Amino acid sequence: MQRGLKRGARKEITKIVGVYALFGSAWIYLSGTVLAWLVTDRHLAEQIEVYKGLLFILVTSTLLYQLIARFAWRIADSVSKLEESEARFQTIYHNVNDALLIRDAVTGLLVDVNRTMCSMFGYTQQEALQLDLGQLSLGEHPYTSEETMRRLKLAAQGISQTFEWRSRKKDGSLFWSEVNLRHATINGEERIIVMVRDIAARKEIEEALRQNEEILKVLMEEMPAGVGWSDENGVIQYVNGYINDWFGLSSSILPTLDDLLLHALPDPTYRDEIRGIWRSGIGGALKTGAQPPPIEAKITCADGSLRHVILNTRLVYQRILFIFTDITKWEAMQGEILKAQKLESVGVLAGGIAHDFNNILTGILGNISFAGVLLEASHPARRPLENAEKASLRAAELAHQLLTFARGGQPVKKVVSVRNLVQESLSLSLHGAKVQTEVDIPDSLHPIHADEGQMNQAFNNVIINAHQSMPGGGILRVKADNVVLEAQNSQALPPGQYVRICFTDEGCGIPPEEQKLIFDPYFTTKATGSGLGLASVHSIVSKHSGKIEVSSEPGKGATFTFYLPSAGEAALESESSAAQLTVENRKEGSVLVMDDEETIRVLAADLLEYLGYRAVTCSNGQEAIRLYREAGESGSPFYAVVMDLTIPAGMGGKEAAREILAYDPGARLIVSSGYSNDPVMAHHADYGFSAAVVKPYRCADLQLALKSGH
Repeated sequence: MQRGLKRGARKEITKIVGVYALFGSAWIYLSGTVLAWLVTDRHLAEQIEVYKGLLFILVTSTLLYQLIARFAWRIADSVSKLEESEARFQTIYHNVNDALLIRDAVTGLLVDVNRTMCSMFGYTQQEALQLDLGQLSLGEHPYTSEETMRRLKLAAQGISQTFEWRSRKKDGSLFWSEVNLRHATINGEERIIVMVRDIAARKEIEEALRQNEEILKVLMEEMPAGVGWSDENGVIQYVNGYINDWFGLSSSILPTLDDLLLHALPDPTYRDEIRGIWRSGIGGALKTGAQPPPIEAKITCADGSLRHVILNTRLVYQRILFIFTDITKWEAMQGEILKAQKLESVGVLAGGIAHDFNNILTGILGNISFAGVLLEASHPARRPLENAEKASLRAAELAHQLLTFARGGQPVKKVVSVRNLVQESLSLSLHGAKVQTEVDIPDSLHPIHADEGQMNQAFNNVIINAHQSMPGGGILRVKADNVVLEAQNSQALPPGQYVRICFTDEGCGIPPEEQKLIFDPYFTTKATGSGLGLASVHSIVSKHSGKIEVSSEPGKGATFTFYLPSAGEAALESESSAAQLTVENRKEGSVLVMDDEETIRVLAADLLEYLGYRAVTCSNGQEAIRLYREAGESGSPFYAVVMDLTIPAGMGGKEAAREILAYDPGARLIVSSGYSNDPVMAHHADYGFSAAVVKPYRCADLQLALKSGH
C-alpha cells in the first residue's frame, strides 16, 4: 500500500510541475506577444513588463497554492484511510481466536505474532519473537522439530497445509491444535503465515462422540433384538450381531433392505406381502410425519429355524432404523402361562367337586369291600363284588387325577430312585401288552425329590399313551441321564442339576398343530379319552419344579422328555417292609366318627362294629369336641377319633383336633379326607394326628389307620 502511495505522489507532483510549466510558458509567450502588439512605446512597455511579472508571480502562486493544497488534501485523506485500515487490520489481527505468527521464509525468524498467540502459548510478544517454531511442539514423534521444519519448507514452496498438531505452551502443558501454513509476500518480503487454532474443546467433543458411538455400538450388540439402519435409498449401513447371526451375513458386506428381506423371507409371496406393508408404512410416514406402524412377521434364519418377530421402523435424519424384536420365546412363555391358567381352572373345578365325589366313592367302595368281607369266598356274589370294587378303584384313580390340579395340593416328596419308578411303571402299565421295552438307565443316575405316587402316575400316563400309539406293538425306549442346565436355558428352568428321562415310542406320532395342545385339560384325540392323562402329567411335573417336553413327527413316533431336579448324590431312603396285617377283632372301646356325610357315618359305624369297636358318630367339629369331653368326664374316653378334614359351613377336623388336644394331649386322632394332597394329610403328625386315611377307603384301610394310631 505504501508503494502505491509513493507512485500516486510522484504522479501528482509530475502533474503539478507540468501544469505550472505549461501555464508559465503560455503566460510568457502570450503576454509578450500581446504587449508587443499593443504597446509601441519602449518606456511604457518596460513599466508594463514589471507589472506583468508581478501579476505572473501572483497568478502562478495562486495556481500553485490550489494545486499543492489539493495534493496535500489527497495525501492527508490517503494517510487517514491508511491509518484506519491499519487500525482495522491490527484490531482483527490481534483479536481473532486463532494464534497468528508471521515467519520470514528466508531467515526463519518470527517477524510478528498477535496477542492471541501470546495468550494461547503464555509468552510475551518479545519472548515469542525469539522462539523457534519447533519449541511450540510436543517434541515427540510425530510432533517433532524436524517434522515442523519439513512442513515449513513445503509451505515456503507454496504448498499450503492444514493438519492437527500437539502444541506445547510455555508452562509445558500440551493441547491439541489445528495448524494452517500458507506462503505470502508482504512488502516484497517472502513470509510464511502460521495460524494455530486451539481445538482441545473440539477434541473433547469428538472423544465424547467416539465414546458415545462405542457405547451405542455395545448397546446395539447387547440388545436382545436385531437392530440396523440404512440410508434413505435402502443401502444398509449397520446391522448388529443378532441380524448377522440370524441371516448369516458378513459384517463387511452389508446388503440393501431388499436383500435382507430376501434372506429373511424366502417365500416370494409372503415376502412381497410383508415388503408391501413395510414400504406403505414408510411412505405414509414420509407424507404425514408419523412413525410407521409395527409389523408382525415370521422370518427364516440361516439354520432354517423360524422366528416370530415384531418389525419396528423409525425414520431418523434421512436414515431408516429397523428393529426385529424376537417374540418366539415370549409366545412360548405366554403359551405356558395360558396352559397354567387352564390347569388352575381345572384345579378350582376339581377342588370344588372332590369332596362330594370322594364321599360318594367312599360310600360305594367301603360298602362293597365290607360286603366282600362278610361273604364267603365261594359265594356267587363274591366275583361281581370284586369287579365292582375294581371299577370303584378306577373311579377313585380318576378322582385323584382331578385332585392333582387342586390349588394348594403339593406333592409329598422324598428321595426316590428313578430306576425303581420307571421299572414299576413299565411293569404295571405294560403288563400283557405287545410293547417291548429298552431301558438305558446308568448306575450313576441321581435320585430325585418326588412324590412317589404322583410320579408313578405321571410315568404311567406317558407309558399308556405310548402303548396306545402302537396298537400293533413296537419298542418303547426309556433313557435317563444327569444334565446341568445353565442360566437362560431353553427349558426356562432355574440353573442347576437335573435328571432327564426320555420315553421314545415307535407310534404314529403327533401332528405339529396338536403338540401345542396335548397338555391342555380335556384335549384328547381318542374317542374314549378323558383328556386328563397328559394334563395331569404336566401338572405333576410342574409341581415338582420340573419340565416336560414333547418332540414328534407324524409317522415317526414321539419322545416325551422329563426334566426333574436332581437330589444329587444323596443316598436313597431305606424302604422298610410293611408289616402284614391280619384281620382280628379288637375290644378296645369306642371310636368317635365325625363326618358331614351320613352315608360315610353309617359305613364307618358298620365297619367299626365289625372290627369290634363301638361307634359313635357326629356331623361336625363342635359336636365332636362336646362328645369327646362328655366321654372323658364320664370315665369312658374314646379309644380314637376319626375326623373328616373338611366340613362345609362347619368346624373341620384340623380345628376340632386343636381343641381336643388342648383338652387331652394324649388323644388318638385320625384324619380322613379325599384331599390326599392337603398338607394336613401329607404331614398329619405336624397337626397332632396319629394317622391318616384317604377317601375312598376300605375296611382294611380303616383297620390299618386304627393300628397306626395305636
